[in-house]
Amino acid sequence: MRRLFVIVLCLMSAAIFQPAAYAAAPEPADSIPAAVVVRFESKRLQAQSADGAALSLEDEGFRRLLVPAGMTTAHFVAELRANADVLSVDIDAPAYAAALPDDPFYQANQASYLSQINAPAAWDLATGSASVVVAVLDTGLDLNHPEFRDRLWENTHDATSDGIDDDANGCIDDRFGCRFIDLDTRNQKGCGYTSSVRNGAIFDDNGKPGSDRQSHGTLVSGIIGAAGNNGIGITGIAWNVKLMTVKVLDCGPNGAAPLTESMFTVAKGIDYARLNGAQIINLSLSSEAGGSVGDIEALRVAIQNCANQGIIVVAAAGNHPPDSQKVSPGYPAAYTQFPNLVAVGASNPQGGWATFSNYGPSITLAAPGVNIVGTTRTDLGSSTPYGTAEAGTSFAAPLVSGMFALMMARNPRLAATDYITVAKAAATSPPPAVHGGNWAGAGIINIGDAVARTPMSINGEALQDWKDVPNLTEVRATVNGTDCGLTKVDSFGPVARYAIRVQSNAEHPGCGAPGRTVQLSVGGAPASPTFTWGGRNESLALPNRDVSSVSPAPGAIVVQALNGRWSNIAALAAGGALPQALSDVPNTWNEVLRWEPEKPFLDSAGSYAHFAKTVPTYVNDLAAISQYDAIWLDGAAANVATLNPNPPPGRTIELKPGWNNFVYTGTAKEVKNALADAGGKYTQVLQYDNAGQRWLSYISGTPRYLNDFGGLFKFKVYWVYATSAVTITMN
Repeated sequence: MRRLFVIVLCLMSAAIFQPAAYAAAPEPADSIPAAVVVRFESKRLQAQSADGAALSLEDEGFRRLLVPAGMTTAHFVAELRANADVLSVDIDAPAYAAALPDDPFYQANQASYLSQINAPAAWDLATGSASVVVAVLDTGLDLNHPEFRDRLWENTHDATSDGIDDDANGCIDDRFGCRFIDLDTRNQKGCGYTSSVRNGAIFDDNGKPGSDRQSHGTLVSGIIGAAGNNGIGITGIAWNVKLMTVKVLDCGPNGAAPLTESMFTVAKGIDYARLNGAQIINLSLSSEAGGSVGDIEALRVAIQNCANQGIIVVAAAGNHPPDSQKVSPGYPAAYTQFPNLVAVGASNPQGGWATFSNYGPSITLAAPGVNIVGTTRTDLGSSTPYGTAEAGTSFAAPLVSGMFALMMARNPRLAATDYITVAKAAATSPPPAVHGGNWAGAGIINIGDAVARTPMSINGEALQDWKDVPNLTEVRATVNGTDCGLTKVDSFGPVARYAIRVQSNAEHPGCGAPGRTVQLSVGGAPASPTFTWGGRNESLALPNRDVSSVSPAPGAIVVQALNGRWSNIAALAAGGALPQALSDVPNTWNEVLRWEPEKPFLDSAGSYAHFAKTVPTYVNDLAAISQYDAIWLDGAAANVATLNPNPPPGRTIELKPGWNNFVYTGTAKEVKNALADAGGKYTQVLQYDNAGQRWLSYISGTPRYLNDFGGLFKFKVYWVYATSAVTITMN
């Protein structure tokens, strides 16, 4: 006998919350054709030979086959398993919605449960982002509901109703999402479906006028992302988000619970969401409690593929009737092997276990699941399109999905496991249940603390004096002296990259909070720039932020080295007539040269003025030097020590076309910033290494690792080739 698995939505009023109504799967209107899900080896091998593009379940060899007429399911499975080209065979099974909306919503009353999970504190930091895409696999969505205006995910590549799959993604005209409903006698008769073709017909058809069960998919979507702070209706957890609608549950004919006749349909819906950019997938559905039916390989592969791409899958644990022995979560919430899967149990208004909620080792988190307010279809005749879902893990799950949407808005660049780890650490410890089992996992969600705990992430290239540092150099983050993060450089060829996670104040007291300064250090030395911890709706993801520690400026004494031959140094004394102006230099020198960029030399400009102690005065054409002149000096190897002249900021020099030799007196800066006034009017900067007696070069526009230096430093001497006259101000 073919087994079914139930996906139960917990949205039942007291009048219908009866063991008999709650225990069994909804009775189908007609029999559902038996089917199996097969994985073919040949298809898998073909997929492996592709060029690295993302693979769909069909690419990986999965197909759904109906059991031939006149053959039992067991016989068909046996025949398939005997085929050497078949890797796996699973009996497919129906999936039902986990709860249904009840009672139209007339007056928003969300404060009791939203304050219980600390949502208002989260909104102080993040209200959502249109860059976060949440896929809702359910009965569809009322696209005309005012709460979803401008918050629908859109496939711009297939946005016309031309009956053509323009982007060849397997779904026709899927502008706002895709319908995955296979035609059978039940939904043909009860819902009026006429085709199994995958298309963009995603309007929510669950419910009918006057029904007390209606709009399951629309209600779930509203809990996640109904527009907030817009003056109408309700607020979703994420005031701003993009909702991708994937219809995998039918209309629920004649008041029955909506279902899909195929868990493979759910797997395909997950696959569609993954391949089309969803970051969070909400599954307010489950197989029936306490069994293994529904555990098929295609579903496992679909979730694993999501894990590989960093997508969070949030699954309702499902529900059970009072006194039932089948209390363990249904699939996919029952899986424990996937780090990206979050299985959600339900709490009651008092913060304890909701007695209908399945429980067991797989539960990750819990959230309120009673009297949750959501959106309903606008075409059912209610005075307002809102309703209250009175009971169900179906409505706990979207609260969790909304939480992750806010965390992603706060920092969109974390791994799926990072968000889950932070959410678990933030959760409120659950009180024990009478059954003694795991009903809440790490606890009841605390959205405010989860968003506050979301860390800052910074990455980029780690430099010392704007040059790449060695592999494994330490990078540390501090906030007001408190250690808040530590990592090491990972070198890729000549490029030294870092990626650091900076703790928040909620995670580690004294660390990041809005307005606080995050200081990075490279190799133990403070680096610049620093970073400000973002305020409300400011992202904590800071990609490609290169930082450099900088050698300290000279102190009270400035020391320059002479190499025993010619040295290019700065004249830092007061200046005056030669040779007295160089009284701070050891008296072993003989000659001084100063470059004059406009001095004629043959038929060009640029030559040296010269002073030598040993020649008659009339031979010399350099009689005096000024403070901050750049000079060449020949003399015995020695150190020149000069009192720091402490030049005020704002000193200017004029660069002439051609080569210019000058002393930099500003604070240390990256070359492009130190010469920002020159714009594109220079091509090369040179520095003579007196100790090594070699030239160092910086060419504008050249990759950093090909340049010998990356910054200009106080009292160092540089040569700049200017293409036109320009004035440089040094600060």
